[in-house]
Amino acid sequence: MISQTIHELIETDPFTHISTILAHIKFTMGYIISYRKGWLGKQYAIENIFENWEESYHKLRRQLLAMQLYVLGFIWKLSTQPAYNGGLLDEGNVFFKRLFWTFKECIDGFSFCKPIVQVDGTFFTGKYEGTLLVAVAQDGRNNIILIVFAVVEGKTSNTWFFF
Repeated sequence: MISQTIHELIETDPFTHISTILAHIKFTMGYIISYRKGWLGKQYAIENIFENWEESYHKLRRQLLAMQLYVLGFIWKLSTQPAYNGGLLDEGNVFFKRLFWTFKECIDGFSFCKPIVQVDGTFFTGKYEGTLLVAVAQDGRNNIILIVFAVVEGKTSNTWFFF
């Protein structure tokens, strides 16, 4: 019921603060709900509007292929790992492991950059953990040029090799 009440609010701005949701419920329905119920309502509304993350990962390969078809020079590599259910291999299922992508323009632009590549990463927190790695360079005007991107499970020697 909460997710239905805030559906339009979340559809307009998925980053709506929980305090705004609590105030909206109090104003429209006259109820005071807990922070947890507001947070859960927001999660359900987001899932109803945008689908859940698991379904999004199942569409990832198809979306990458579409990007490759419509964006000339789009380069990507998706790495998955087998899924296990109760210790047994689940033949029809795989899990996301790593994704690397870049664009031809980024690679071509690198030839006009200073001969130094800077690599950095930032951690994802929350339900799905991982690390976003990026490699950048500077052009002659000191502008930062993005070269390649990767989403990996963490900063390990295997992920650096993949990157």
